[in-house]
Amino acid sequence: MAKRDKLHCSVGVIVYNEAENIGKLIDALLSQKLEKTVIDEIVVVSSACTDGTDEIVRKYREKYPQIKLITEAERGGKSAAINKFIAAAKSEILIIESGDTIPAEDTVEKFVVPFFDETVGMTGGRPVPENDPHTFVGYSVNLLWNLHHKMAMISPKLGEMVAFRRNFEKIPEKSAVDEASIEAIMKEKGLKLKYIPDAIIHNKGPENLKDFIKQRRRIASGHLWLKE
Repeated sequence: MAKRDKLHCSVGVIVYNEAENIGKLIDALLSQKLEKTVIDEIVVVSSACTDGTDEIVRKYREKYPQIKLITEAERGGKSAAINKFIAAAKSEILIIESGDTIPAEDTVEKFVVPFFDETVGMTGGRPVPENDPHTFVGYSVNLLWNLHHKMAMISPKLGEMVAFRRNFEKIPEKSAVDEASIEAIMKEKGLKLKYIPDAIIHNKGPENLKDFIKQRRRIASGHLWLKE
């Protein structure tokens, strides 16, 4: 069988009230530098947005037919939104990205190219926070993601934006750690996880201590649930 020279992917953007960032995110996806990758579609799953996010996406959709919008009347959680994307997507490689992130111009290509190796099931890059490291919470957020990077260099730990093979129908909707749930599925299938440290995803962490602690508690409890 002849080896393919390009791989096709669908990008799913999961959003809740991201009017401030969604335009910049879509622009970043539309301007990706691609050689061996084709982005078939950008699917925005909007969970009960009330800040004008949907209207911004619809304006982009008028100009770019590869952009699709799925709206949820009520918030059902990120895992439920991801499952809607998986059901709607048409490509063999799927990418999910949080609506408050911005990928570097070559991130999608770096995410997808490893899938030419059929033993690879999932890839992820390095989240780089934009929080001011000179504040207490900003320092904590930067420290967290620097530790995340060092751990992922030893054993892949993927988050914020990931790519995976479409070889399952859905993740558990109760999961609060969607990327970790996909990691578990790929490991069960005997496929490799690959961390790509030079595939950059710009993100924004919590900006106050209350939100930081709330986020960490939610993720910690999510991992305990997944372990059980």
